[in-house]
Amino acid sequence: MQRSRLPLLGLRAFEATARHLSVTKAAAELCVTPGAVSQQIKLLEETVGVPLICRKGRSMELTDAGQVLRPALTQAFQTIELTLNAIARRPRHDTLKLCLLPTLAEKWLMPRLARFQGAHPEVDIQIMTSFRAIHFEAEDVDMASFLGKSLPTGLEGVRLFDDAFLPVCSPALLRRYERLAVPRDLARATLLYSVRRMDDWQRWLTLAGEPDLRPQHSLSFENSSLSIQAAVDGLGVAVIQHAYVTDLLKAGLLVTPFDLVARSENGYYLVWSPTRAARPTFRSFLEWVLKEVGHTAA
Repeated sequence: MQRSRLPLLGLRAFEATARHLSVTKAAAELCVTPGAVSQQIKLLEETVGVPLICRKGRSMELTDAGQVLRPALTQAFQTIELTLNAIARRPRHDTLKLCLLPTLAEKWLMPRLARFQGAHPEVDIQIMTSFRAIHFEAEDVDMASFLGKSLPTGLEGVRLFDDAFLPVCSPALLRRYERLAVPRDLARATLLYSVRRMDDWQRWLTLAGEPDLRPQHSLSFENSSLSIQAAVDGLGVAVIQHAYVTDLLKAGLLVTPFDLVARSENGYYLVWSPTRAARPTFRSFLEWVLKEVGHTAA
């Protein structure tokens, strides 16, 4: 059905009635008469060509089609309501918008963010996650993450940490293996992969002198964050960026069966367009990031 022909009044009447299972309560919520609600639902049913509500005595039930339609409408109306509330409310604080790699946001930024909020309670931060490149001139984003050898042309940034990775697993899993003393013992283990970093295990094994090692089992995940959680849960051994698991290693939730660290020429950067760098909110956040990583902007 074309958007221009959507029966919006009927959809509102049906959603409220389906939620309350009562025409009377739906009418009170919508500030119309019960007869008007019933008429709108009837017109909606005629438009879609199937019944949506059936009556059994004094009770009301949704048909199969009604049960499919109702949650979709409720979610859509809730989204519209939240969006309208957000744009109608005058913001009290300045907002900084970040778009980061999912694991970078969860494992690097989030454990540190309380320190920034404590120092700058006047700043609101909106965090989005994505694997795609951000086009600052066309998107409402202040800062984004970038993985590469150097800064992209035309952007400024700061190098957060090097691309250095090593195997990690839970202490319980390490105890469960009778012997995990040398890299070749990993052939008996389940190796955990991020599909975004499928070459990391091969690069680490090559550096460890076992380029032809093939594990008995493997599990792959959408991103490194899931691989880390799988390692914490004892599902296997993951090879993970050291910066993402520092706190977990200190807390004893993960251990390193081998000390060998593999590295690439890449680094993890926080980047931005020079046109966005003048705002006081931006400068406050950047100064905090520089203190966290211990150096100055690139």
